[in-house]
Amino acid sequence: MLGKLKTAGIVIKESLCYDMKPTLQVMYQRYTHVNEIYARVLDMVNERTWPKELGKAPNQTDIVSLFVARTTWHNTYVKILPLIEEYEDMQAWLEENPDCKSDLQIWGVIKSKYTIADLTEWLQKQKGQKKTRAPKKHTSKSPSKSESKGKGKEKEIVQKEVETKKKSHKKKKGVASTSA
Repeated sequence: MLGKLKTAGIVIKESLCYDMKPTLQVMYQRYTHVNEIYARVLDMVNERTWPKELGKAPNQTDIVSLFVARTTWHNTYVKILPLIEEYEDMQAWLEENPDCKSDLQIWGVIKSKYTIADLTEWLQKQKGQKKTRAPKKHTSKSPSKSESKGKGKEKEIVQKEVETKKKSHKKKKGVASTSA
């Protein structure tokens, strides 16, 4: 796939393909690069300049797969990284712009590595939200078999049931404490 894209004249930042434990900046750069590549491929297809000898043009999934697992792309990259566009300072920091603010100015703390969870928390602070919606990649509790098995709608239903149970439990406490 890399060869096909290069042959078509599309520039690929190969260094973004091989980092198995990317920093938050690399993740953002992957996200923007995938979108740039896909936009270029679409332009070539629409302008009918995609080389016929290369066969069918790659779709977005083909391009995403060069940089990150599809599940990670859909569960993390696409849900969180587009929200950065509203925050120029954070965007500059993620792009590693030499004129960007320091870690301390952006984050309020200095860490050796920032994570998606850190970014999600930062975004919520910016918007004044209380509840976190970060993807749960590493949690202290391991999910039970019923929560971890299944795909798609089945897994979603189990997760919603767990959330509902948690919510209803919290509501009962709130009701009891207000009437006491």
